[in-house]
Amino acid sequence: MITLPSLNALPLKWNDIREQLETNFSADFEALLHERFTEHEAKQLEQDFIDCIDCTPEEYVRIRRAVRLLETRYPDSPHELTAAAVATPLGEMLAVFGGKGLCLLEFVGQKHMEQEIMAVQKALHGQFIFQENEQTQLLRQELDLYFQGRLKVFATPLETIGTAFQQQVWNALLTIPYGETRSYKEQAQQLGNPKAIRAVAAANGQNKVSILIPCHRVIGSDGKLTGYAGGLNRKQSLLALERGEVQTALF
Repeated sequence: MITLPSLNALPLKWNDIREQLETNFSADFEALLHERFTEHEAKQLEQDFIDCIDCTPEEYVRIRRAVRLLETRYPDSPHELTAAAVATPLGEMLAVFGGKGLCLLEFVGQKHMEQEIMAVQKALHGQFIFQENEQTQLLRQELDLYFQGRLKVFATPLETIGTAFQQQVWNALLTIPYGETRSYKEQAQQLGNPKAIRAVAAANGQNKVSILIPCHRVIGSDGKLTGYAGGLNRKQSLLALERGEVQTALF
């Protein structure tokens, strides 16, 4: 199972919110903060989370919700979806394999993680089973080599879940060479639809297989880093790694 951070290290003054987060994590967290704390207190809570728990309160809530989804037993879902927690220099990742290959690889606690877990479960009608097999072992080996700067092309098989247009966009991502970047405009032009920049950007954002389908290699036309669910710091680190500027990129 993916790692759920312990809240025991939080200062005692946050005992009430800690208890609520540990028992009722389905509530709207932003609304909860607005209701119970001043802006200064909310900022202090976030800083204490980062200092003591090594994640933000929002990330903690996302992880708790993800754990709940992964542990749920789904009726009328006869298939096994192999799941694994994978340690990387940029944080833990959740990997999920369908019958044909890797269909989910995301940083634990990142935005949209719950929606992606639900989308995979619904599409493949499966139960999440944490186990090790040849597929998970290959992925671990390849990610280790990648973060050492020794692997540029992955052999782990993929099973992408999305619309025909999304599949087209993701296939275009796979053609961006290691160490290079493309703009959303260039990606749209490659697909023969230069006006579809926003649609292409949205499809990139729906990519469920980080790193192997390299949406981190797409940047703004002005060269600036833009949207990455795993966080712009991670996107910057992945690009720096591929340019050979760092051996491993750590937070």
